[in-house]
Parts: sequence; structure tokens; C-alpha cells
Amino acid sequence: MSSSPNAGKSFRQRLWRTRLVQAALHEPIDPLLFKRPPTRVLAGLALMGASYVIGWPAIAALGTIAAWTRRPKLLLGGPPLYGLSWIVFAVGMAFLGSKSLRSGRAFGLLLVRRLAEKYLQGQ
Repeated sequence: MSSSPNAGKSFRQRLWRTRLVQAALHEPIDPLLFKRPPTRVLAGLALMGASYVIGWPAIAALGTIAAWTRRPKLLLGGPPLYGLSWIVFAVGMAFLGSKSLRSGRAFGLLLVRRLAEKYLQGQ
């Protein structure tokens, strides 16, 4: 399978013209991105991360322990653990709030801008 040498260049040119890349290049960078996030945001991110640990990994560990100790009643703790993981996730999202969503979008655009400038420009 041979491809022409211009195939990669045309793909980069198409990427360069996408709406996402153009928006990232033309929107001003939010200066708040370069400040340390507030404690509330850090706590929300920590809670969201903890919810992932409480979720399926904890349930898998519980199943392993139940099989190893031959106590199948331990599996009854799976659904409450899973529900708890969703509650912790929701509290983390409440801590983050809508301002964090805007900051996340701004960070994503900044990341796209940096990648486009590094890998797509002048190719």
C-alpha cells in the first residue's frame, strides 16, 4: 500500500481549516487559565477522581475478596458502593460549578491552539 507524499499534507491542511482549530486560533486566551485554581475546584476534581476509585475498581475488589473468602454475601455491597460513587461524583460536579465548565472549554481550546501551532502550521 503506497500513499502519495502529499496525502499527509492535505490531511493537515484539512485539519487546519476545521472550525475547532480556527476557533482555537482566533479566540483570545482566558488569563484565568494561568492562575492557580481555587480550593473549591481542586476539591471538586478530587471528589470526581475518588468516585472513579469507589466505582468499578472497588466493586471488582469486593468481588475478589468475596470469592477468595468464599463469602458471596459480600457481593451485596456492590450496588451501594456503585450508588455511593455516583453521589460522590455529583457532589464533585456541584463543587466545580458552571465556571469550571467554561474554564475547561477554554483550556481545551488552548490545548488545540498549541497543538495546531506546533504540528499543523507551515506544513
